[in-house]
Amino acid sequence: MLLERAGAAAAASPDKAVALYRELLDSLPDHAEARLNLARLLEQHGDLEDAVRTLSTGLRTAGDHAEMLLLRGSLLGRLLRYREAEADLRAVLRTQPTHGPAHFELGQLFWRKGLASEAASHFSRSLEHDPENGRAFYYLAEALNLMGDLAGANAALERAIEVTPRDGKVYHLRGRVLDRLGRPEDARQMYQRSRELQDL
Repeated sequence: MLLERAGAAAAASPDKAVALYRELLDSLPDHAEARLNLARLLEQHGDLEDAVRTLSTGLRTAGDHAEMLLLRGSLLGRLLRYREAEADLRAVLRTQPTHGPAHFELGQLFWRKGLASEAASHFSRSLEHDPENGRAFYYLAEALNLMGDLAGANAALERAIEVTPRDGKVYHLRGRVLDRLGRPEDARQMYQRSRELQDL
């Protein structure tokens, strides 16, 4: 079966996997799993525009497919096509208001636009539905720090360290927040831990 062959080839020979997924989609254009897998492969290889085109083709007939909308919204945000990205992500939330990954991606989108308050709101919503998402805690802390909510940022970073204890950038950001809170010795320990993790 082409889908199984493409999946098996994805790690060892991504170009072969791409060709197999394209062949499968030529005969079965509505095959959502193959289309998502192809788009993710293209994303991994930095071909975001082709990944968007691949998803857009599928969404012409499956306009409410949450996974395709989510991935396309994420890719469009990275391509700085913010209006289109927001439309895709809000389409997911219209049918699934508690969709944690969609809230996270919308938070990322607002963060890229420099809208810290809106970003923080969506990162918080994403954590209601995925409380172990260390990246969401990190970006929530970034947004709160920018907004001047240092206590909130520090609390978010405490949780980020619990969830992702080996992420050096979390410790570095906590060092910055602790510096702003007037706790230079605690900040120094965070910077040191960040350096230790980066040197591993």
